[in-house]
Amino acid sequence: MLIILPAFASILLIIPIFSIAVLTLLTLAACFPSRPLPEAKDRRKLAIIIPAHNEEVLIAETVAVALAQRYAQDKFEVVVIADNCNDQTVALAREAGARVLERSGDPGKGQALKYTLDILLQEDWDGFLITDADSHLGVNSLQTMNNLLADKREIFQFRYGVLNPDESIRTTVFEFSMASFNALRLKGKDRLGISVGINGNGFGFSRDVIQKVPYLAHSIVEDIEYHMHLLNAGYRVHYSDHGSVLSQMPVDAAEAETQRERWERGRIFTIKAYAPNMARLALTGNTRGLMGLLDIFMPPVSLICILLLVGTLLGGQPFYLLGMTLFVLLITHYLISAYQYGRLSSIFKIALYIPYYFVWKTVILLKSLISKKTLGWIRTKRH
Repeated sequence: MLIILPAFASILLIIPIFSIAVLTLLTLAACFPSRPLPEAKDRRKLAIIIPAHNEEVLIAETVAVALAQRYAQDKFEVVVIADNCNDQTVALAREAGARVLERSGDPGKGQALKYTLDILLQEDWDGFLITDADSHLGVNSLQTMNNLLADKREIFQFRYGVLNPDESIRTTVFEFSMASFNALRLKGKDRLGISVGINGNGFGFSRDVIQKVPYLAHSIVEDIEYHMHLLNAGYRVHYSDHGSVLSQMPVDAAEAETQRERWERGRIFTIKAYAPNMARLALTGNTRGLMGLLDIFMPPVSLICILLLVGTLLGGQPFYLLGMTLFVLLITHYLISAYQYGRLSSIFKIALYIPYYFVWKTVILLKSLISKKTLGWIRTKRH
């Protein structure tokens, strides 16, 4: 038994060691300054696309904020795609100043984007920026997009944060988590020349990209699916925090659970559908395959912490130093994330909630693994 426990502990610690090593590398890379983004001389014609499914509560506000871009008014347009809406989304979006396209049948965000892009590609747009119907687009986002396209960074992800961090302890934790997942990690990947992936909100691409790689991604995580298509086509997604989107996170526990289950189920779908191909590419020395595997196999931090704790305790004294070192590195990553993209002032309040949050996320992950329920494009409750 004395021999078996350390051996079992070593197995449990494989995932935390690898994951925290990757996070530490990304943290270090993110701390190095980046090359300044050159200012573009010409103004490209850009379209902001907002997919919406029954979003009457926030759509007018979202459109108004999007229209407030510090960019030439005659060089951009806000286009709302009202997908199978049966509320006041269409009327309110038009009243707020958006161009509205209506679509019915076969609901889904990926399907709605494909429909809209097919229409807009018949016009003279140079690029497209996607933002959700519950989000505030940073006022410098289109100018940043213009600079990125001029610098040959044809597909990119902006910083994606939380609009309502003070509404509940749950949304405060979301801000803390997203400062890492949607910001610092992407910044580190970009510094290392790795494709940063797509987070479903606040991403964009040039006309040339979408013509060569159509938006044929119709799963419940169409953003991850489309990133796999881009990697297969040889594209790298860049990151910039000069542009941003802030999205409203669910306050209600049931709504948050539905959203999280959809994300976890989507991750499982992506692993099943794309991991074999990414692995084959990686084994042939193709870095795109390695990028794809890194994107879809990084486990939730809750799982990392549980394995780290159990492995350290089972391993006994020889493992304590390793466990403490890994724990300190993980905490450092999140402190730097909060310093750069969140608020350190909320750290003590979050620390009290984290044990419950980890258990909650783990339960959602287990439910996602065993559930057979189909989850489509479900509108998160707005308020």
